[in-house]
Amino acid sequence: MLATAFFLATATPIRLPPVDQCSDDRGFTQVRQKLEKSVPARERDGLISLMSADVRVTFGGRYGREGFLQHWTSVPKERGRLWRELDRALRLGCAEAVSGEGTTYRAIPAMFITGDDLDGFSTWVALPGSVLRARPAPGAKAIMRLPPWAVLDDVEHDGGSWIQARTPKGRRGYVRRSEARTLLDYRIIFGRRDGEWRITAFVAGD
Repeated sequence: MLATAFFLATATPIRLPPVDQCSDDRGFTQVRQKLEKSVPARERDGLISLMSADVRVTFGGRYGREGFLQHWTSVPKERGRLWRELDRALRLGCAEAVSGEGTTYRAIPAMFITGDDLDGFSTWVALPGSVLRARPAPGAKAIMRLPPWAVLDDVEHDGGSWIQARTPKGRRGYVRRSEARTLLDYRIIFGRRDGEWRITAFVAGD
């Protein structure tokens, strides 16, 4: 027990900072730049033009551009959330991987791929400026300011504004949901369709 405690106290923190592994392809760069222009301008048509015809919208069987529009634009409050989620994702790098079928794909945020060996359901990453607190309340005692991009584990989240988690050094406490990101949060997946890069999924969960 003492050896375990000592290891937790001295272990180097695990981090998943944004990386960029996607700058080597001119075609992809062009698509990415168009996306980065469409999101802040909230250009719906520009966004849709970058999607594949079979773009995955949910894990409940909704696909396609029309399905995307129905899912994200039929309810007014969802329209704003769409652009916020895209903007947040675009700030978090890009990584490349090979699917089980042997095809290359790219993902934004990068941590969806760089954290592939971690449990996507229980692993969260501390965003810059996040604070670990003794209780789930804004005015609660601050235990520590978390290192940016530190991987949190043993996370418990009931869907509310706070998560309970353990830091890489073994300290436990509460973090605002808005100050951390799960590996299975919204991500933009890109794949090739007829030789061109397209957005093939914008989903959260698994």
